Amino acid sequence: MGISGLLRRRELVLLGLFSLLSAADTAKARAEQLELVRSARPWEFFCATGSRAGLFGDEAGNVEAWVYPLKILRNFGVRFLVESRTMPAESLARTVEIRPGESSILYSGDTFSVKETFFVPREQPGAVIVFEVETAHPLEIEVFFERDFQLMWPASLGGTYMNWEAPLRAFYLGEEQKKYAALVGSPTATLTRLEYQTNYSATPDSGFRLGATTKGKETKVVVLAGAMNGRAQAEAMYRHLVSDYASLEKESASYWEAYLTRTMAVELPDGDVQRAYDWARISVLQGLVTNPFLGTGLVAGYRTSGLSQRPGFAWFFGRDSFWTDLALDAAGDFQTARTALDFISKFQRPDGKMPHEISQGASFVNWFKDFPYGYASVDATPLYIIALNDYVKESGDRRFAEEKWESAMKAYQFLRSTYDSAGLPQNFGFGHGWVEGGPLLPVKTELYQSGLGTEALRSLANLARMAGKADLSPELEDEFRKRQQLINQAFWSSESGSYAFALDQNNQKIMEPSVLATVPMWFGLLDGDKAARMLAQLAGPEHETDWGM
Repeated sequence: MGISGLLRRRELVLLGLFSLLSAADTAKARAEQLELVRSARPWEFFCATGSRAGLFGDEAGNVEAWVYPLKILRNFGVRFLVESRTMPAESLARTVEIRPGESSILYSGDTFSVKETFFVPREQPGAVIVFEVETAHPLEIEVFFERDFQLMWPASLGGTYMNWEAPLRAFYLGEEQKKYAALVGSPTATLTRLEYQTNYSATPDSGFRLGATTKGKETKVVVLAGAMNGRAQAEAMYRHLVSDYASLEKESASYWEAYLTRTMAVELPDGDVQRAYDWARISVLQGLVTNPFLGTGLVAGYRTSGLSQRPGFAWFFGRDSFWTDLALDAAGDFQTARTALDFISKFQRPDGKMPHEISQGASFVNWFKDFPYGYASVDATPLYIIALNDYVKESGDRRFAEEKWESAMKAYQFLRSTYDSAGLPQNFGFGHGWVEGGPLLPVKTELYQSGLGTEALRSLANLARMAGKADLSPELEDEFRKRQQLINQAFWSSESGSYAFALDQNNQKIMEPSVLATVPMWFGLLDGDKAARMLAQLAGPEHETDWGM
């Protein structure tokens, strides 16, 4: 949130500390400088992502593979066979290299080195793992994995299976209806093991070798491809990735160079801060996911799923998407911001409430009725109005304002239905705010929620003007001013010199100082002198952790 605030156009101050950049050659140089290299930490998260697939694992090279919304495998790893010795790659991981579009691990032995690069094309349902081998003695790579062929939770495929397809030199993964399919293999693969289960023994591992490198340098590849419409589609993608992965890597690099050019670039005197900002732009866009059954939107983050079928927060989240839209607007990526807004608004409830969580498996179940997560939060609704206005204001896209006006008004009507007798939007009985559980709950209304509800009024007043409904703006602006005064009175405690976290069901202040008070500060809703006193408290050591507030 802090980076986004720094770069919002209305708050951007140019004091000679940095200047705007636009030249393509500068962006190319910037992209080259973005490479991050350090010693491998086997416990750290490691990934490569595209809009249709992802590889998630750790810096020891143990990964799982997804082609959304399908999980293909887990516990993918590598062994090196050198001079009658078998060495697990994870014990030889030395450095990691991270670039936009791909991530690498460098393994080093006494007489060889292998660079393993995980690459997921921007818009293809598959991935490529490239091994660059340099050795003084004959070396062979063996890959192994466990089949985990299932849809993202809470959906399920039921029974699945796997066969070795010798003509393709690949494993074929399928299910009984023959709709969902995947291939994992290599042009040089030779089968070494296939999972089995009997009444006296079993192994979940399957694997193949990539062929020996006798001496010198050689490149080997492993390709994964998935499909939602049968084996033929999976085979076509598999062959495409085998033959064209090098050109797809170049396309990916060019895409990120172009993205750095067309979004807001800044030149900062501190190289680390510079890279952090550039990586922030890239990382936000890496959350854009295309699910063939739901559409294209922003997911909230990645993590390994392990034995489950949920890869971290790789679902579509309403509130996370709307907060991210503010950063996208600030960076000038209006196309992605509009895409994200349009996606979430498709799932708006008939009464106007906006969704909180949408699993990538939602289309296979009655997600919004049979599970409690779809509309669990109430803060997504005012945030929708705020994010919609921010996009329209920054982009000038009046047509989108007109298109979404009815949706925004429905959201406002739902928000009004949550007001208490004083006019504050409630959490209790309607959904959680940022705090979803724990000893701070239940509360009647959080300062966070009341602040968002107030800002939503100001945003809607501006949207009305942009959508050709200017006659509604004066009433909305008048209501905004009343609510702004109300939250400053209702939540401020002169005794403690801070704003309350929330009001309980008896309208008593819950005096737990919280960083969430900075949200209404962010929108300029709180009295300046009171906000300054609150910030002084939040700056104290009792509110600090190693990872921030």
